[in-house]
Amino acid sequence: MSILTSASSTSVSRGYKYYKDKHVTGVNQLTDIEFEGFVNGSLKKPYYVKLNIKQPKKSYCDCPHANGHTICKHMVALYFELYPEEAEDYESWLNSDYDDYDDYDDYDYYDNYDDYDEENYYDDYYNYDEDIDFNKPLFFDVVLEKYVNDLNTQELKKILLTELKNNEKRTYELYLKKNYKNYLQDNNEFIFLDKLYQKIKDLITFYDYEYNDFNKVILNNKEKAKIEELYKNRTLQPQIDKILLNEKLAVYSDYQWVAKFYKKNKNFEDIQKFCNDLGNYLNSLKHYSIRTTLPKSNILISIYILNSFTINEIASSLFKNAKYLEYVDYIIENSQNVLELYSEFIKLVDENYLKNKSSIPEVLYKFCSVNDFENEDMYINAFLYSYLCLGNCENLRVLQHYLNESEIISLIENKTKNVLLLVNLYQFYNQKEKLWNLLINSNYQYLLLENVEILKDKYNKELYNYFIKEFYNTLREGKKREVYEKSIRYIKAISKLNNGIELVQKIIKDLKKSEYKNCPALFDEIWNSINN
Repeated sequence: MSILTSASSTSVSRGYKYYKDKHVTGVNQLTDIEFEGFVNGSLKKPYYVKLNIKQPKKSYCDCPHANGHTICKHMVALYFELYPEEAEDYESWLNSDYDDYDDYDDYDYYDNYDDYDEENYYDDYYNYDEDIDFNKPLFFDVVLEKYVNDLNTQELKKILLTELKNNEKRTYELYLKKNYKNYLQDNNEFIFLDKLYQKIKDLITFYDYEYNDFNKVILNNKEKAKIEELYKNRTLQPQIDKILLNEKLAVYSDYQWVAKFYKKNKNFEDIQKFCNDLGNYLNSLKHYSIRTTLPKSNILISIYILNSFTINEIASSLFKNAKYLEYVDYIIENSQNVLELYSEFIKLVDENYLKNKSSIPEVLYKFCSVNDFENEDMYINAFLYSYLCLGNCENLRVLQHYLNESEIISLIENKTKNVLLLVNLYQFYNQKEKLWNLLINSNYQYLLLENVEILKDKYNKELYNYFIKEFYNTLREGKKREVYEKSIRYIKAISKLNNGIELVQKIIKDLKKSEYKNCPALFDEIWNSINN
C-alpha cells in the first residue's frame, strides 16, 4: 500500500491542494525510505510531518487528525512534494471527470480540523434538515387525514411509491428487507439476477490491485448462457446492464466475454458511453501504485473489443500502451492482418522510439514470435531497437547474422545521436577513429578517460596533450586535497598510455620545479594513483 492508497479520498484531495498552494517547506531525506518536512495549515505554527514511504502507517504528523496512524492531508502534501509525477497523475485523474462514488464512503470529517470554521461547521459536516424551521399549521393532522381519505386506490399507490422511493435505504430496511427474497420466489429469473448481482458486488469490492487474482472467472458457462437468454427479454435488459456494465469488472480477463456480448447487443451510442467510463476508470488507476500490468491491460482489451478501430488507431494504441504486456499480446495475437499492423507500428517507432523506449523492444519481439521469426526485417528491427532503447551490445552480436559491420554502424548512426550508445557501438567494433572524433568534438570528452586502452595506439600523443592540459587546469582550482584528488584521474589516465610511467615521472619532475614543489599531498596522490 502507498501513502495515497492508505489515505482517504478527502485527505488526498486536500493534500493535493496544499501541495499546489506551496504549503510544504523544509523537506529533508532521513533514510532511503523516510522523509521529513513542514506543512503550513491555518495555525501559525506549521505541522511537522515524517513520511515512511515503504510502511505508510509508520508515518507521523503532529496534527490532531493523524493520531492513531491515520494518513492525513499534510502527509499527502509532503508525498506530492517528493513525487511531483504522482501529483500530475492525480491531476489527470481529476480532469478525467470520473466520479468514483465509493470514495465518499471514506469521507473523513475530521481531516479538516485545522481549517475549523465554527459558523459553517454543522452546515458542512452534517445533513442539514431544510425543514427544521417549518411552522406546522394548527390543523395539519386533520387536513392530512381528510386528504388521504379523498384519494382513490391508484392515487394512493402512486403517492406511496413516490414517498417510499425518496429514501430507498430506509424503505428497504423498514419494509422490504425481511421479505425481500420471498417476493422473488415466484420468479426464477429475478432470483438468478439477484444472486448474480450480489456475486458481482462482492467481486468488485477488492482493495488491493497488486495481489488480486484478475484471471479468476467472473461468469461460468451456465451463467453466460442464461444471460444471453434473458437479454432477449427487453424488460430485463436494464437489470442485466446494471449488473454487467460496471467499469470495475473490466480489470478481470474474463470480462472479454461481456465486452463481446455487448458489442453484439448494444447500439453505438451506448457502447461509446461505456467506453468513456472505461477510459475514465483507466485514468483513475493512475492514482494507485500498481506494479502488475494486468488490470489496466484488461480494461484496454475491453475498450478494443467494444470498438471497431482502424489499423492506424490500433497501432497508435499499441505504441502508447506498449508497457501493458497482456494488452500487447492480445492485440497482436488477435490481429486479422499482423503484417499491416506491424508496418503501421514500426512507422511510429521510427518517428519517435524514445517516447516509450523501455517497452518498444518487447512489442517488436512479440511481432516476431507471432510470425515464427520468419520475417528478416522484423527480426532486424527487433534487435536494432533493443540496442537503441536498452543499450545492450549483445543485440549488436545478433545483428551480425543479418548485416555486415558497416551496415550496422551506418544504420545506428542514422537512428541516434546518443553519445553513449555510439561509444558502445564504436568500442564493440574497435572503430578508433570514429570513437576519437566523437569524444574530442563533444561535451563527453571525459569519456576519453575510460577509453585510453582502445585509443592509445593511434592517439597516444593527442591523449597525452588532452590529459596534461586538463590536469593543470584542475590544479588551478586551488592547493587543496580535494582538488588534488580530482586532478589525479588525469595522471592515472596518462600512466595507461604507451610509455605512461615515464610520462608521469617527467610530470613529477616538472612539478618539483614549479609552485607545487612544497605540496607533499599532491605528490602522495600521484604516487598512490600509479601504484594502485
